[in-house]
Amino acid sequence: MSELVFEDTLKNSRAYHLLSNDFRLELGHAYMLVSPDDDTVKEFFTLIATTIFCETKSACMHCNECGKVLHGNHPDLAIVNAIGENIKVEAIKDLTEDAGIKSFSGTKVYYIHRADLMNTAAQNKLLKTLEEPPKGVVIFLGVSNESAMLDTIKSRTRTVYLDIFDNDTVKNAMLDLGVGEDTASLAADCSEGMLGKAYKIAKSPDYANLYTSALSLLKGLSRSTDVVALDHSPVLLKQTDEFLNVLSIVLRDMLAVKGNNPVLSRHVGLQIRTLADGFSMKAISEIILLINQARRKLSLNVNVQATIDSLLFSILEAKYKWQ
Repeated sequence: MSELVFEDTLKNSRAYHLLSNDFRLELGHAYMLVSPDDDTVKEFFTLIATTIFCETKSACMHCNECGKVLHGNHPDLAIVNAIGENIKVEAIKDLTEDAGIKSFSGTKVYYIHRADLMNTAAQNKLLKTLEEPPKGVVIFLGVSNESAMLDTIKSRTRTVYLDIFDNDTVKNAMLDLGVGEDTASLAADCSEGMLGKAYKIAKSPDYANLYTSALSLLKGLSRSTDVVALDHSPVLLKQTDEFLNVLSIVLRDMLAVKGNNPVLSRHVGLQIRTLADGFSMKAISEIILLINQARRKLSLNVNVQATIDSLLFSILEAKYKWQ
């Protein structure tokens, strides 16, 4: 574990306030922390752990107990799957056996990162402990894909959904970290309300270029020869996933314009409005669907070049078919 990047924002979050009564009164035996923002889930748990063990119960970040949590050496705190890989039953067996050992402080806390990566055998193994939890044991499950969790697990945990933060909150969080105004605006616009995603964008020197490339692609794609020219673009072939994500964000804002709604990517609002004039709402919706289909193909290891070729020609077709 490490120092918190978004301490103030997370302390003011709805999710943290929901748990405040439990911190003051009595913790439940199991919680499921749900968000697609893996990094923020992990940091949110760190905030929870410091609150639980803090000498003042306030996550002061200065006392000896908070220091142990932050440095990863608290004797009553254990992290499972910190790097987010598939979790097999052996890892959960180790947890359940350790949970039966008496704590030093009276409370033992376990965090399973990306618990949705547990296979069925691992979830069933954990279920036995959730049904009859040892006294003083609290288990937190960090979950990105809630549908991957067994219903029996869900029924024995309290579900807490992490906030999707508004644009200004995300931007201010970036500014507090010393990020420049323009970069903070871009990161907030493209983050979909997720602090961890915004931070990655802010730290990436290529993200602004990806956004510009997405705008240029949609603006310049008017004939089949344009597709041929784009076929060997290093951005498309080497940063395909990131580019498709940015392209989806641009199209999302184009749909907002068509529906007379505010553009979320305010730093390029004028460009988005101009670009939207060249596409019908039906065409934009169709292109978003095509991008999602391309993502699925890539997840199945379909050839990147062939997938991009097909996507570009399909985007061009949709643009003119649904004028």
